[in-house]
Amino acid sequence: MSSDNAAAELFDPLSVEYTECPYAAFARGRKEQPVAHQTGLDEWIVTGRAEIEAVQRDHERFTSRYNLDGSYPFCPEAKKILDGSLFFRVALYNVDPPAHTRFRNLISEYFSPRALRRRQASIQEIAARLVEDLVAKGGGDLLQEFAYPLPMTVICDIIGIPEEDRATVKAWNNDWLALQVVPLPPEQQVHCAGNVVTYEKYVLDLLERRRLEPADDLLTELVRAADADDPVCTVEDAVVALRVMIAAGHETTTNLISNAVHQLLRDRDLWEAVVKNRDLAAAAVEETLRFDSSVQGAPRVATGALRVGDTEVPEGARLRVMFAAAGRDPEWVEDPDTFRLDRQGPPRHLGFGLGIHFCVGAALARLESRIALETLADKLPGLRLADGFEPRHLPGGFVFRGLAELPVTWS
Repeated sequence: MSSDNAAAELFDPLSVEYTECPYAAFARGRKEQPVAHQTGLDEWIVTGRAEIEAVQRDHERFTSRYNLDGSYPFCPEAKKILDGSLFFRVALYNVDPPAHTRFRNLISEYFSPRALRRRQASIQEIAARLVEDLVAKGGGDLLQEFAYPLPMTVICDIIGIPEEDRATVKAWNNDWLALQVVPLPPEQQVHCAGNVVTYEKYVLDLLERRRLEPADDLLTELVRAADADDPVCTVEDAVVALRVMIAAGHETTTNLISNAVHQLLRDRDLWEAVVKNRDLAAAAVEETLRFDSSVQGAPRVATGALRVGDTEVPEGARLRVMFAAAGRDPEWVEDPDTFRLDRQGPPRHLGFGLGIHFCVGAALARLESRIALETLADKLPGLRLADGFEPRHLPGGFVFRGLAELPVTWS
């Protein structure tokens, strides 16, 4: 890569070429300029595996506290609405220890191996019911009918979101995420910003209801943590955290499931292998995280004038640390551009991040995705992509990667 202009052209998150195949850009970036300045966005795109790992492990020099401030400028009207909300409040997920450590320890129990063992049967029942509903319809969009409702139901059960509110919460979540990752016209910014405020009021009301009527859910746990003599968080912190958990708890896993099914159905031999051997479902999940990760990367901000690999970045530089690039590194992975189920040894990907901000829900995402593939293989062994299907990916900026739809049928 010969110039910053080349980087701006190569790493254009709004282009069709990048949206459909970011891995070609990652390969060139790794080879020519593993830390490339994208001048149009004034961001440094990190695709070298050593550089990715160095930034991820150094939370003091590369902070994540600005991760939820949005990727694109807001119009004055939307900015005014968001300034009066909790949109720009720093999430305890993204701060440094000890506040980060205390909060992470608080919520980790809900995603621990013990908690997941108790929840496994419920996840299997949800997955089976969704497949039965899909079968009754005779076909449809696997993404909307299965890959989305499975993790959304599970995370809402964990948190304590009432079933009758979940469709509305999903719509609010979509508006909040849109403000985070894609440029919107002013009128849509204002619309989404207004819904963010409504969303926050709804979660505040839920927390107050749990204060009066405790339940066995994360809402109740966060209220207790806020009301403790030595509070781990405030109620406002809890609102921000819950919003992130709802999004991270279903968006990324929805895309992980659909990306996995898509890769398996593209090659009939791969799907047949999972049908014959359910143990390969877990391998398929790990290979999807490596080959076509639903989380592409995350932002960091340099706390001083720093060196990343061979590149100097100024204080305040916004870096895009592209986890997904590491999984295709030919120096780390043999035959990196082939989706395979026979890889040996520990997973070679950074799909859940690295360091103190490693995804707290990683084990849940793996469990849900494995159960999803096992259930589909059990109940729909003849599953296949709908005739004429051509994959199209949603714009996810430098953060998400997911299909717009996944129409399927079966024999």
